[in-house]
Amino acid sequence: MSLKGLVRDPAWLFDLGFTVKRWSRAVDRQSPQSWDLGPAHRLPSFKELSEPGDASQTWMAWTDGEILLQVRLPHTAPMWTPDLNVSFDFLIDTRRSLGIHRANGYCHLYQFRTRQPYFAPFENKVIEARPSLITRAKAIPGYAEANQVRGWITCAPGFLDLKVVIPYVSLAGCDPVEFPEWGVTWVASDNRKRFSLARDSLYTPLDDPSLWCCARLVESADA
Repeated sequence: MSLKGLVRDPAWLFDLGFTVKRWSRAVDRQSPQSWDLGPAHRLPSFKELSEPGDASQTWMAWTDGEILLQVRLPHTAPMWTPDLNVSFDFLIDTRRSLGIHRANGYCHLYQFRTRQPYFAPFENKVIEARPSLITRAKAIPGYAEANQVRGWITCAPGFLDLKVVIPYVSLAGCDPVEFPEWGVTWVASDNRKRFSLARDSLYTPLDDPSLWCCARLVESADA
C-alpha cells in the first residue's frame, strides 16, 4: 500500500502555509460594506488536496488594527427545514508557537453561530461571535475586548458568504510587526455539510496548533 493510501489524506504529509497580504484602505468595523477582499487576498485551495472538488474559498488580510476574513461556502438549502443553521470556528495562534501540540496562551478560538429562516435570501445579517475554550488547552488567553469581534453572513442562491473582523486588541500577544507569522485554521458547517480551511473535514486538528496552517504576513498593494 502507498504512503498516500496509508494516511488517506495526502495533506497530512505536508506543513501547509500561505502569505497574507495587507489591506491598507480604511475599515469600519461596524460595516461589512466598507471592505471586500479581492483576488490578491485569496488563499490557496489546500482543501483540494484532501477533498478534490471542494468549492469553498477563503480570503484573508491584515491591517494596522485587525484581521479581515471572508469565507464562501457552497450551499443548497434543504427543503425539509425552515431554518438555516451555520457555525464557523476560527482559530489563531498569534505567535505561531512551533512544536506544541496543546494550545497555549496565544491560541484563540472564536465561534460564530447563527440561525436564520429560509424565507428569502438575505445580506450581511449579524452573526453572534464569542470566545471559547480549545480542547486540551494547557493555558487560556485573556480574550480582552472580545466584544469587538464582528461577523456577518450573506445567503444567496448556491452559496453562503461569511465576513469576520477580529481586532488585534481581541487577541493576546498579537503584534504583526514583531510576530509576522500566525498559525490559523477554520472549520464551518451548515445544515448539510462540514467544511474546513485545509485537510479532511471529518478530522480537523482544532486542538493541535502544530497542525494549523502557517500564515506569513507580507506587504502588498490592495487589489
